[in-house]
Amino acid sequence: MGDILAPIVKVLLTHRGAAKAKYGTSGWAKIRHAVSAMTAADKARGITTRFFAVDSAGDAKKVGAAKVDTPTDFAAIKATIDHIYAAWNPAYLVLLGGPELVSQVNLNDPLWTGNPDDDPDQFVPSDLPYACDAPFSSSPADFRGVTRVVGRIPDLVGVADPSILVTQLAAATSASALVRPHPAPVFSVSAKVWRGSTQLSLGKLPDVSGTLHISPTEGPGWTKSALAAPLHFVNCHGSEFDPVWYGQLSPNNWDLPHAVEAARLPGMVAPGTVVAAECCYGTAHWPPAAANGQASVGMSYLLAGAAGVFGASTVAYGPASANEYADVLCRLFLEEVLGGASLGRSALSARQRFVQGQTFLDPTDLKTLAQFDLFGDPSLQPFVVDGAAPHAVPHSAGARRGVPKSVPQPTLSGDVLARRVTLGALGDALARSTTASNEAARNRPGLTHAQLGDVLGEYVPESVHIRTFDSTRGAGAALAKGLRPTTHVAFVPATRGRPKAVVVVREHPGGEPTVRVAVPR
Repeated sequence: MGDILAPIVKVLLTHRGAAKAKYGTSGWAKIRHAVSAMTAADKARGITTRFFAVDSAGDAKKVGAAKVDTPTDFAAIKATIDHIYAAWNPAYLVLLGGPELVSQVNLNDPLWTGNPDDDPDQFVPSDLPYACDAPFSSSPADFRGVTRVVGRIPDLVGVADPSILVTQLAAATSASALVRPHPAPVFSVSAKVWRGSTQLSLGKLPDVSGTLHISPTEGPGWTKSALAAPLHFVNCHGSEFDPVWYGQLSPNNWDLPHAVEAARLPGMVAPGTVVAAECCYGTAHWPPAAANGQASVGMSYLLAGAAGVFGASTVAYGPASANEYADVLCRLFLEEVLGGASLGRSALSARQRFVQGQTFLDPTDLKTLAQFDLFGDPSLQPFVVDGAAPHAVPHSAGARRGVPKSVPQPTLSGDVLARRVTLGALGDALARSTTASNEAARNRPGLTHAQLGDVLGEYVPESVHIRTFDSTRGAGAALAKGLRPTTHVAFVPATRGRPKAVVVVREHPGGEPTVRVAVPR
């Protein structure tokens, strides 16, 4: 199939009216000029880029959709994107702007109990539905079969400065790939309480190097040489409306030291850096005005030159010394990047592998799948694996770290077509074959406090709310009642050895229950 050639199509999508209202005529003209420059650069590397305004009747007509009047109508935006894929089947979809221009979809949080002291997120703002063929829904379980390569080039909420988008578009336009070094340097930093978990994640990354930095006592004054590594992996605390990621000394010591500060990143990050962050709210969209004008750490990475940030929109979870949930998804994303995939394909494959790796998806799995999104142009390929042609490397590739100018230009060969078909088929198969927990819990829990205490090995107060979820979503619908997995979820108070945590007891007929204890990142 290698001699079959076809165009690589990238769709750049936004709400033009909202962008003009936010940035004004002159600001919008600057953004459109940057889009035109990207389109020209993409053409030189074999990509056909099409700008699509969801509020344009003319653009909507091209794909048989209806125009979207308001940028917050995520159901209509999802329908338009589905029409785009039916008509053009693009290799890449770029959402241009933050939620003021292209809204995220508010998915229901399976962990929401109604008590914000448990999990504070009633909804999970997510780009995941745009990456799936499944029709619009508010349930994350409906989007377990990911098939599309999607990323977002975000702007700043409440900031009418066009340079925010222009800077990122220009960086993506001039981006170039790095021939994958052996080993590949990784800058990693972990809260001290999660060092064991972070070491497990790093140990599973293939052929990498670098010292794991621990907070406390390291950070936030990182040197430029430390931050020069092309991959950054951060397992620290994050908070909404806070431009700092934090370390932690011990489980119930909440005097949290600064590990990474957004204000220190400008001029310190190497162009093309890729970041995977487990931190809560790592890719949340919020106005810098809420933090005295300082943008978030994730956004500051992008504005400092990073090519991509993979992170969570809400509270994320992982164990202190094992690997589950956010640990797994972030590590899988970096594995794909190291293997030579584009940023968008890395996110797609990581999501698929995350789903494949579970016997069934419990409520915390579903929240994790929903909350992690990609900031950055999904067509960018950070690494060229030895002997392989890049998927998206411009003619100026030699400008970065010794990549030869003779690197071949990409075309959508039969091999690439076959890979896209395979990934699409895998996503479709996962949608059909994966069992997922129901969104609503049973009226009565299927586990007593004494039973939960026995499983957990500690006393569980009667005040703890235990919820039991059956699994009839997806493949679970075809299983007999006695063969369906069951999940018991409870938020338990802190003990001397750990902070407040979510306990997930997974029961699969014919097997012993497994227990996961995860804490907010």
